[in-house]
Amino acid sequence: MNTEDKMKVCRKLAHSFRRHELTDDLIQEGMIAMLEAEERGYDGLAGDFVMLAKKRMQDFISLCQGPLSIPPSSETRENAKAIRNGSETPVTEYMTEDTYNSLKTALGASTALLEGDEVMYEGNTEEYIWVQQVEDLMREKLSEKDFQIFQMRFGPEEFTQVEVAKALDMSERNVRLREHTIQKKLSRLK
Repeated sequence: MNTEDKMKVCRKLAHSFRRHELTDDLIQEGMIAMLEAEERGYDGLAGDFVMLAKKRMQDFISLCQGPLSIPPSSETRENAKAIRNGSETPVTEYMTEDTYNSLKTALGASTALLEGDEVMYEGNTEEYIWVQQVEDLMREKLSEKDFQIFQMRFGPEEFTQVEVAKALDMSERNVRLREHTIQKKLSRLK
């Protein structure tokens, strides 16, 4: 995969998150993930590079949304899991008691921020897996533009047709027609 192809993939992925204010940062994070993997000698399939970039972008969004400015190191992740399991003291030797208590306070009731992909779904792994399966199925069945409309209209934020039209620079009529087409395709899946 050459640099231009990597940029195209990262742009496409960044736009799929619908976080327009973070688009440039997401593209950069995706490119860094791909280049780091390449530097380490990783020569996997193009799809693997896409997954690495997507994971890096999701982590970046999580950090932007979260209450922490602590980098999610493996030590921090281990201690976050310990907090969730009710531990009162650090489980790794390098985290001080004060830092551990600060982490505990910052996390509150949620450790999802530091525990991976499920952060978008508040730590509910089953819901995350279901959403990923639906997303993968819809990617197979719909064109890229229709998939974007599907995500915006029926995703967690549920944009209105007017908002979708504005965001994708389309007419409202075109959004309605495409939405009708999407619903037809979905009804055939039953």
